[in-house]
Amino acid sequence: MMMHALRSLFANTRKPSFNPRAVARRLHLEQLGERTMPNAAPIQHLVANIQHTLADVQSDIQAVKSALGTTTNSTVTTDVTKLTTDAAKVAADLVAGTSATADITTLRNDIGTLTTDLGATVPARVQRQVRDLRSDLTSLGNEVNQVTKEVSGVLQSVQTDLQTLTTALGTNASPTVTADLNAVASNLAKATADLTGGTSASADLSSLTTSVGTLAADLGRSVSNSISHDLRNLSVDVRDLSQNVRQLTGVVNHSIADIQADAMKISTALASNTSATIAADVSALNAALAKVSADITAGTSPSADLSVAISAQATLSTDLGTTAGKGLQRQLTGLTNDLIGLAIELGALKI
Repeated sequence: MMMHALRSLFANTRKPSFNPRAVARRLHLEQLGERTMPNAAPIQHLVANIQHTLADVQSDIQAVKSALGTTTNSTVTTDVTKLTTDAAKVAADLVAGTSATADITTLRNDIGTLTTDLGATVPARVQRQVRDLRSDLTSLGNEVNQVTKEVSGVLQSVQTDLQTLTTALGTNASPTVTADLNAVASNLAKATADLTGGTSASADLSSLTTSVGTLAADLGRSVSNSISHDLRNLSVDVRDLSQNVRQLTGVVNHSIADIQADAMKISTALASNTSATIAADVSALNAALAKVSADITAGTSPSADLSVAISAQATLSTDLGTTAGKGLQRQLTGLTNDLIGLAIELGALKI
């Protein structure tokens, strides 16, 4: 059921018309000390772009398949089948909140294999569609990397900063400073464990920020310029990490509110439906969404319950079939998009 849902997950997703002024507003940057950081709006925009671009990749693969028709050889047919499978794995990665990098690379390599097997005599139309596919996949890879770096990239910088500072201070550090460094390392390890497990890192990031401040106070102003520079890098990167996690958490909470509103509209629209199957589907969906909301409120990983919710929504859509009116179809599509967006946002909070 899950793989069936993934194959059509982004079918109704379309790229919005391009509005330079609107994009410029969304891409507003906040100045934080020495760093320029994106605010929450571009994160939401980026998540939407990932959904749209994946839909384009899936559409491109279908277009290549249709253009080739039944006249191609078995090798090329196998190549195209691999592309479909690869794209489904990328979608599954995003839904599960796991890294899609490896499967995007596999898809890119399989496009190269298809290009080679097609040869130079392939019609211009097919060449153009394969070129579009390659371009869209490049965009998808860049977008996924960008949203992943919101947390994991900055966390790596913090880890590097701490190691650099610890090495610079060496064995001559006072017992107080040594204790401070150990406290920073301990709090960083706890925050890293939170982010790895998909649980709330807010408390441990707050402790990390406090411990870095204590270290700075105990080092004072008599340290060398080099150590002062290393400490400043650590302080700024810890601040950036906390800020990014806080912004993404706000985006996640907003998505949960949207999802609950979507579910309420669907429940209201189906209130008069007399089918016991549909009633059971709606109840299962609402129960799964309640668990996702409770997970996030409690600061525990919602990944498993979110997967259940996505499957429940797919079951409801399948059981409704063609009996769903256009308004209800739009609501179901909106819920699907919000669920997948939430999965991508939660994935950005994990390392």
